[in-house]
Amino acid sequence: MPTSFYDTLARELGAGGDFARYYVMAHEYGHHIQNLTGLAAQVRSAQAQNPRSANQLQVRMELQADCYAGVWAGKNRNLIEPGDMEEGLRAASAIGDDTLQRRAGRQANPESFTHGTSAQRMEALRRGMESADERVCDAYFEMG
Repeated sequence: MPTSFYDTLARELGAGGDFARYYVMAHEYGHHIQNLTGLAAQVRSAQAQNPRSANQLQVRMELQADCYAGVWAGKNRNLIEPGDMEEGLRAASAIGDDTLQRRAGRQANPESFTHGTSAQRMEALRRGMESADERVCDAYFEMG
């Protein structure tokens, strides 16, 4: 993870703070979990078989990683300082596809999203934080 991203997060996106950085790292660790469980490979295969669903599947991967980041925070509540959860939610909002596209002067285009909307990212993080149970993150890939 390039540390310059943290500068961008703080200076340009207004989402600084130590917990914002922890959230980003925990999100990346969520992707590691997806690799270990085989989910990432399954999603890549599904994306190759159906390229039209590639972005939608990628959004699910990203939201699940946000959820896992929230689980980490929920399991470590004793280490969380006042205002930390808000920092994380502010960061999740700042890096939603819709918010980033609008900041770039473009209209939000849901078909091009790869990480989810600000609201979706905040909800995924919140879901993980409130439950502190990684099983709630399975919901991003339940089909029905």
